[in-house]
Amino acid sequence: MPRLIPLRFLAAFCAVVAYAIPPAASALSLGKTCKLEFVDIVNAETVASGMSYNGAGLDISKIRSSASRDEVIKAYLIKWRSTHAEPLDAKVIRSGNWEIVSKIIGVCLHTVQIDKRSHDTSGYVSVKSLDADRQSQISVVGKSLPKPYGSQVLSDIFHNDPGKKARTLMIVNNFSVEANADFYLRNFGGDGWRVLSDHRVPIQKRDQAARAITFGKAHEQHIIVIAETKSGSNVVVQWMEKP
Repeated sequence: MPRLIPLRFLAAFCAVVAYAIPPAASALSLGKTCKLEFVDIVNAETVASGMSYNGAGLDISKIRSSASRDEVIKAYLIKWRSTHAEPLDAKVIRSGNWEIVSKIIGVCLHTVQIDKRSHDTSGYVSVKSLDADRQSQISVVGKSLPKPYGSQVLSDIFHNDPGKKARTLMIVNNFSVEANADFYLRNFGGDGWRVLSDHRVPIQKRDQAARAITFGKAHEQHIIVIAETKSGSNVVVQWMEKP
């Protein structure tokens, strides 16, 4: 069964990618394998290996530590300090509920995200390879998935666990929840796909605030969750092979 990455982690990770990668990164050449990096004071458990994030390789591990959040952050700052070969220090970003440390090392973006809401010290360590041809990378994001006109794909993640595959996309647009739902019902209504479930999800006592639709076809499944925003909708689309 493909493992699901928490959406709050994905949102924070998208913010790190946008903030941390300088324009010069587009000139880097892929020639090394990116590997997760850990410090001695954390215990790690693999969450996802061999994923693809917007066309680039991505690995994620969950970490826990008996040390404080500040101690874990300091340990990574020391590990990723400026050197002659890597002249830039690691960046510390405070984004909502996350304490984030990130650094580009060679062709790899390393990120540590510590969850400030957790009673213990826990979070995620990830590494993403930087594609040398970013324009070709961007051109395949959201490919083959129907989207309402004007939609923006924030992330396109491909999971490839042994024996099972899955894909998760995060999309935003200016359409209402109902308009998005009608679009996907029309576009997934043929070619063997059928609606397995369709229900509204109340949020903060608003009955029309979100909608979840599940489509099935042979050994495949599409789950589409549409949530209302101030300016339109957030749409999460997950395709997966049935267990």
